[in-house]
Amino acid sequence: MNEHYLDLPISTASARAASAIVTFAEELVSHGNGCQAIFVALEADPECALAQAYAAALFLTLMTREGQVQAAPRISAAWVHAAGATERERRTVSAITAWGAGDTASAVQQFRHIVEIWPHDLVAAKLCQVLELGRGDVAGMVRTSGMAASIDDRDGRALGLHAFALDQNGQAELALRFARRAIDMSPTHDPWAQHAATHALAAKGLPLEARALLQAHAPGWKRCSSFMLTHNWWHLALFALELGDRPGALRHFDEHVWGVRKGHCQDQINAIALLARLEMAGVNVGGRWDDVAAHVAPNAEDGIDGFLDLHYLYALARGGYDEATDSLVERLSSRSLAGLANGLVSHARGDHQAAALALGPAQALVPVLGGSNIQKALFSDLYADSVRRMTPAPQHWKQAA
Repeated sequence: MNEHYLDLPISTASARAASAIVTFAEELVSHGNGCQAIFVALEADPECALAQAYAAALFLTLMTREGQVQAAPRISAAWVHAAGATERERRTVSAITAWGAGDTASAVQQFRHIVEIWPHDLVAAKLCQVLELGRGDVAGMVRTSGMAASIDDRDGRALGLHAFALDQNGQAELALRFARRAIDMSPTHDPWAQHAATHALAAKGLPLEARALLQAHAPGWKRCSSFMLTHNWWHLALFALELGDRPGALRHFDEHVWGVRKGHCQDQINAIALLARLEMAGVNVGGRWDDVAAHVAPNAEDGIDGFLDLHYLYALARGGYDEATDSLVERLSSRSLAGLANGLVSHARGDHQAAALALGPAQALVPVLGGSNIQKALFSDLYADSVRRMTPAPQHWKQAA
C-alpha cells in the first residue's frame, strides 16, 4: 500500500504530514487500528486539504450524527485549502463533501471517477465500496473494485475488495480465487480478503473450511479496527452455530464480538445480529440484551442509515425500551420501512403471528438495504422463525383451506 500510495502526489510541504497520510491510508485499507494517524497529519500541516478531507471521512465512518458534526469543520477547512491541491485531491474533497451532506449517490459517483482515473488510489476504492455496500449497489461494487484490481499486481488489497464484490454478486468461485490470491500477497494485513474468502466458502456450503480459514488468521486480527476484529469473530460465531456448537457461539459473543468498542455502530450490529440468531437457535442469552440496548439507545435517534436503524430497533424492543422503539418505528415507517420495522418489533416482543404477517411481504425490501448478503439474511431468518413459532391456526381455518 505504501509503495502504491507514494505514487500519488500529496500536496503538503511537511514530510511528517505526508508520512502520516500514507500511514492513515495503509491502516484504512488494511482495517488497522491506527487510522488516528490522520490527526498527526493535521497537526503537522493543518493547511493540507487531503488530510482535512480524510479526517472528515474518518468521522463519517462512525455513521452517527456526532460523526457528521465532527466532519463538517474538516470539510470546510479542506475547501479553504483546496486551491493548492491536485485534481485527485480536489475530487476527493468533493466526494467526501457529498458524503457529509448525506448525498451518498453523488459521493459514490465521484469516488468511482477517482478510481477510473487513478485506479491505484485504494483509499478512494475502499471508501467507495463502503458507500456502495450501504446503498446495496452490488453491480457498482464489482465495477469499482474491478478497476482497482485490474492494475494491482504488487499489493493485493484491491484484489480483496474485488473478491468481496464478486461474492456479493453471486460469483462465489471467482470471488474465492481473488480472495486467496489477495491473502497470498498479504497474509497478515488483509483481513478484508480473509473475510471475502469466508463469504465465498459459506456461499459454496463449506462452513468447516471457512471456519478453519478464519481460525488460522485470527491471531493477526489483534492489529485490526474494532469493526474488523468483531466482525470476523462474528462470522466464526455463526459457523459455530451452523455446526451445532451453541456454547462456542455464545462464548465468541462474550469474548470477541461484544465489549471491544460498545459505542461503535458496526460493533453494535454485530452483537445484535448474533444475539438474535443465538436466541433463534434456542440459546438462553440471559441479560445480554440489556447491555446492548443501553449502548444502542444513544444512536437510535440519528437516522443515518435504515439498515442500522432496523438493527437498533430490534435491540431496543428486546431491551424493553418501548418508547424509543415506538418512536423509531414511526420514523422508519416514514421511510417506507414500516413492514420490516413492525415485523421486527413483533418478533422481539414474542408476537410471532404478527411478525410473520409483516415480515413476509417486507422481504422484497431487503435487497436494497445496506449490508452483506449474510447480514441481510437476518431478516429472512427472523421471518422463518416467526412462521415456525406462530400460534397454530384455528381448526375452521384449516378446514377452509
